Amino acid sequence: AITSTLSNDSLSELHMSMSSKLMEADSHRSHSIDEAIVSAQAREAHHQSTKEGGEGVANATRQQQQLEQKIEERAIKKAEERHKLELALVEEKLRKAAEAEKERIRNLDMEHKRELKFAKWQEEASREKKEKRSTYAETSDPALDDHPILGRQIAHLQTKRLYLTSASTLASLPVYEKQRAYRHERAKVMAKDKKTSLWMGVPGVISLAEEEDGRLSILDGQHRVGMMAILAEEQRRLENRKSEEKNDNAQDDDLLHFDLDNIVVEVFIARPSGDADSVLERKKDDRDDKAIIFTEINKAQPIKLLDLPGVTDKKTRDIIDYASDHFADAFPAMFSTSQRCRAPNLNHDNLREALFASEVLRREKISSGGELVKWMTGKNDELRERYGKGMELRGDGERRISQGALRKARKNDLYLGLDSTWLYK
Repeated sequence: AITSTLSNDSLSELHMSMSSKLMEADSHRSHSIDEAIVSAQAREAHHQSTKEGGEGVANATRQQQQLEQKIEERAIKKAEERHKLELALVEEKLRKAAEAEKERIRNLDMEHKRELKFAKWQEEASREKKEKRSTYAETSDPALDDHPILGRQIAHLQTKRLYLTSASTLASLPVYEKQRAYRHERAKVMAKDKKTSLWMGVPGVISLAEEEDGRLSILDGQHRVGMMAILAEEQRRLENRKSEEKNDNAQDDDLLHFDLDNIVVEVFIARPSGDADSVLERKKDDRDDKAIIFTEINKAQPIKLLDLPGVTDKKTRDIIDYASDHFADAFPAMFSTSQRCRAPNLNHDNLREALFASEVLRREKISSGGELVKWMTGKNDELRERYGKGMELRGDGERRISQGALRKARKNDLYLGLDSTWLYK
């Protein structure tokens, strides 16, 4: 033992020093349970020696020696534990460093593999493009150039270009910002109807505009593009199912062979911005080229006045869209995709047009979509009172409202489609 090598005087001084420290008032604040035990034993030995006098001194001396031995043993034990803890911490740091290095090497390896795959893909794509060009060269006008996005060009006219483009490519293009809002329900109805006339392909063309910087946007045909995207998704599901089970459905077979990779697209090229004549013409018209083309295309189409470029501002359109979308989402059973729907049903586009034409926003000083929703909700409450049980079933003018229409309005608690007088009161 370390203390056995000390002289009696040194040993006595060590004992006195340790005893005084152990007997201090705050000696219970030890850093471990072992130290707390030794501290308690030291206090007990001190109290015992004080009580027993001379004999107690002898006992205290023996206890002192025992305590000194315990202190030394526990000090060595604590040092060993601390050493083990420090060793464990070092091992943990080394382990984490090794894992981090493995992860770094793994990431580098994955990045390298991705680069190799990308290079291989580029090489294959370049080879396929060359093969296609060589094929087209045999059957196509050599003066026609493929479009980097739309693909094969089939005609180069004075005012536009014609391409054969896939439906998936068209679905990825943005819609002209002044177009009417896209209605997915309408596209779903069109896709359902199209399944009965797949034999004719896709009639007409999809009209696009191309800016001077190459940006493309859909001017006309966004719902046909949505219809084709829905049909393409169904094609993929049928192809997956076909590999698993036999399918004798004739319509499914027609859809599987429906060509969605060669859609006729017309692209109107923007006039050069530096053309003096075109600049003067646009100043007179006060519209950009896309607006002029869009209006020309839709003059004979059932597009609503609200959706024509230049008729109203974006804020007005956004407010009306917000309110009509709110009621369409809240009362889906009361909205029809047909613009010729009967009361009490509403058509989304007809409702938007009616709100715009009645000048509700200006008359009621409505400045947000939420305010318009609140105003329309109040009008619905008034109609609920008007068409309560026992009331005369008469709508605007002399037109009577059928019992069936009223029952549906009551069932769904939406009365705005029963008549249009609420728009003007």
